[in-house]
Amino acid sequence: MENASNQKRVPPCERISREVSVAFVQPLYEQNIGYMARAMKNFCLKKLYLVSPRCTLGLESRKYAMHAADIVENAVIVEKFEELVGKHDIVACSTGVKGEEPLRRHVSPAEMAAILAESTGSKLVVIGREDWGLSRQELSLCDLIVHIEANPAYPSLNASHAAIILFYEIYNKYHSYEPRIERPPRTEVEAFFRYLDRLAETLGYQETERERLALTIKRLINETRFTKRDLRALFGIVRDSLNAIEKSEKQEKNTPSK
Repeated sequence: MENASNQKRVPPCERISREVSVAFVQPLYEQNIGYMARAMKNFCLKKLYLVSPRCTLGLESRKYAMHAADIVENAVIVEKFEELVGKHDIVACSTGVKGEEPLRRHVSPAEMAAILAESTGSKLVVIGREDWGLSRQELSLCDLIVHIEANPAYPSLNASHAAIILFYEIYNKYHSYEPRIERPPRTEVEAFFRYLDRLAETLGYQETERERLALTIKRLINETRFTKRDLRALFGIVRDSLNAIEKSEKQEKNTPSK
C-alpha cells in the first residue's frame, strides 16, 4: 500500500475544507440551501456547488444559513452534474433507496467517510433532489453510492438531514485517519476504462457485457484501497494485451494466404 502521509500533517478541518466539496442537485427550496450551508460550516466544509437550482438564491437561503451565509454567497452554480464529476477524483453520492444492481454495492456513511479520509485527491459529496433524489444515469457516474439506513416504514430523509449525517462522518473520520492512499486521478481512471472497453470489444464482448465488466472493475477501484500504482499496473496489462492483439491481427491481414 502506498503511503501518502510523509508530508507535514495538515489539521483535519483544513484538509476537509481543502479536499471535500458538496454538490446539491437541483435544489427546490431556498431554506434547504441555507440549511445545507449551515451543516457544511458545522463540519468544516466550505465549497458548495448548486446544480441547475429550481429556486432563486436570495435572502431566504442566507437567512436559514445564519452564520454560514458566506457559503451561500460563494456557491457556484453549474448546469450539469457531469461537469463536476470530471473535476473530482472521488465522487460519493447519497441515495435513499437501494437499487437492485447486483454488481453495485451501497456503502454506509462511515465506510464512505473512511475512504475519503484515507485518500488523497479531490472529493465531491453529492446530495440529490429533495423530491426524487438522483437519476440512474447520475448514480452511474458516482464512484461511491452511500445509503443511510433508516426506519423501513419511513426511510426518506430531508436533504439537509441526510447531509448532516454524511458531514459528521467525514468530520469524524478526518480526525481519525491520515491520507495514506495515493488515489489515481480521474483522468487516468477514465483513460484506463477507455482501453478496457476497447480490449473487451476486441475480445468479442457485447455492449451489456462490457458495461458489467466496467462496473465490476469500477467497484474494485472505488471500494478498496486501490492506489495510483495499482491502476498503472492494471492499465499496463490491459494496454499491452490490446496492443498485442491488434499487432497480431495486423500481421494476419498482411500475411498472404496460401
